Amino acid sequence: LFEHMKEHLAGKVSSVRLSERLGGHPVCLASEGAISIEMEKALGAMPGGGDVKADKVLELDASHPAFAALAAHWPDDKPTVDSYTDLLYDQALLLEGLPLDDPMAFSAAVCGLMK
Repeated sequence: LFEHMKEHLAGKVSSVRLSERLGGHPVCLASEGAISIEMEKALGAMPGGGDVKADKVLELDASHPAFAALAAHWPDDKPTVDSYTDLLYDQALLLEGLPLDDPMAFSAAVCGLMK
């Protein structure tokens, strides 16, 4: 499941893993390597610093209902897994104060869940 999620996110994260430090949240972004997410944000705010990116890790809380919903579709319903992966990744970006790649797609996905 995690390898599929990483491949679906196509280079946006270096890995996907479980975390026990989320405290009730379904997802977060962590970083690996020399550049932290905070450094990416600070350098991105500077002129000419927008190309610096942290190696992001998508961390999931296995005890959260959102993870149970995701896992319930694996491996038989990969399109739904991909949609949930996108939603969780975008949620993690928002929680970190990072911009969404496609706010319109995020909004449409959230509205789709509310049907």
